[in-house]
Amino acid sequence: MNSYGNVELNIFAIILLIIVIANMHRGSREYLPDQKLFLIMCIAVTCILVFDSMQWICDGHPGQLIYYVNLISNLFYYALQMLPYLFWCLYIRYQIKMDVKEMMKAKVLLFVPFLINIALSILTCFNGFFFYIDNQNYYQRGEYFWISVVMTYGYFLYSIIYLLVNRKKTERNMFVSLMLFTIPPVIGSLIQVFNFGFALIWPCVTISLVIIYINIQKNQLYTDYLTGLYNRRLLDIHLNDALRNNEKPGSIGVIMLDIDGFKHINDAFGHVVGDQALVETANILKKSIGRVGFTARYGGDEFVVIVPAKDASEIEAVASEIEKNIELFNKRESAMYSVHLSMGYEIFECGGRVSKNDVLLRIDRQMYEKKLRNRVLKNQIIIQ
Repeated sequence: MNSYGNVELNIFAIILLIIVIANMHRGSREYLPDQKLFLIMCIAVTCILVFDSMQWICDGHPGQLIYYVNLISNLFYYALQMLPYLFWCLYIRYQIKMDVKEMMKAKVLLFVPFLINIALSILTCFNGFFFYIDNQNYYQRGEYFWISVVMTYGYFLYSIIYLLVNRKKTERNMFVSLMLFTIPPVIGSLIQVFNFGFALIWPCVTISLVIIYINIQKNQLYTDYLTGLYNRRLLDIHLNDALRNNEKPGSIGVIMLDIDGFKHINDAFGHVVGDQALVETANILKKSIGRVGFTARYGGDEFVVIVPAKDASEIEAVASEIEKNIELFNKRESAMYSVHLSMGYEIFECGGRVSKNDVLLRIDRQMYEKKLRNRVLKNQIIIQ
């Protein structure tokens, strides 16, 4: 591929990324942590594509000014090339742990190779460590070019290992999407490393970013903004599909949960603390259910859990696990509030024998009856 072919490919990738960045900015100016990380990756790759294009345009053209433009373009290219992969590793950690503090702890260690690469890139301008510009203004790889490649692939290896180690903690669709990200850049990198003259790495990274962007849009469509659980829209779809599944006849357990005294938490501590209670409850449910089930925010302070279950004992075991984790949460020190849940649950046969609305109506009735019993019990305790 000639220089102008590489530039045209880069320009196409730049246009794609500008569209993605513009759409994200137009949609919201307040970004969640994973959206911020993704936005940084898009901006970094756009800058790298610009510097990559400049070096292809300058390569082999005479003149002192062209020499310095070529040198500076390659300097910034090498200095920035690890940045998208660094933030990709942070993005993965956040998607799996959903914890900003945990992500920030890893940030310190992950930044070390990036900072080393910047220092070596600057030194390269004087000693040709990674690259040099020859007398005819052509870019040439330096003797230690491979060090930059190894450090870059180190981020890839880290992200893949981290994903595989935490596979059981990751929802299946999310795991597949995150793994798919690594494939195009690896293919593009191998082609470019062994076939000098092909600029495929960053257009391939752009493809991966577009895949992740589509996944982000899908998550926003089906995810509750506050709790990070699935929303009512996806609950209806998932429950309908599960109940109408004729290919794998069986049964599912459905649990509806409601936070007791949620209005009191809002009135006593404010809506910010009330939101925190919803988030904490969602985290407890995710911990209790794991990857085997489906958890959604039904609305307000109500949640629905769907798990595969053959009989009543299996759904009761799930309910007991939730109650155990709620009890552990309430034992924490310096707690402003405690969380108590009313639950209604039942086993339902799949294969179109019962409708979604019937299921929700039945477990809602059971949950409400449990809530009334909890209220009566609480009043009796107060009287005593």
